[in-house]
Order: sequence, then structure tokens, then C-alpha cells
Amino acid sequence: MTSLLKIKIGDLVKWESVTNDVQAVREHYGVVIAFSRTGHETLSANVLFTDGETWWVDTGRLEVINEGR
Repeated sequence: MTSLLKIKIGDLVKWESVTNDVQAVREHYGVVIAFSRTGHETLSANVLFTDGETWWVDTGRLEVINEGR
């Protein structure tokens, strides 16, 4: 599990998803804009992706590409 200490607001992150129709892996890049606790030990990040959409993603599925300052 990725903790809040590893991912911060302003970090550039990568999220990989798999399309159901062709089982292809897609990479999505975006900036973390908010967090929400989803359980006792789980956290989701609201990410603004390069296509302009925002999605809530479990922080354990995100990879930090570049840390925000």
C-alpha cells in the first residue's frame, strides 16, 4: 500500500489501466490534486489527467513519476 508520505499533492503520477475489449495496457499521466481516506488503511487520490478529466484512483495503483515541490 502506498502511503500519503510517498504521494503528495502536486506529484506527477502514472496509472496503468487495462481495456476489456483487447486486453491492452494503457498508461495515463496526471497530477494529484486531492486525497480521500477510503478505509482504515487505504487512501485514494483525485488525479487531474492530461486529457482534462479527473478520476479518483487508489494510491496503491499510482506510480510517482516526478515529485511536486
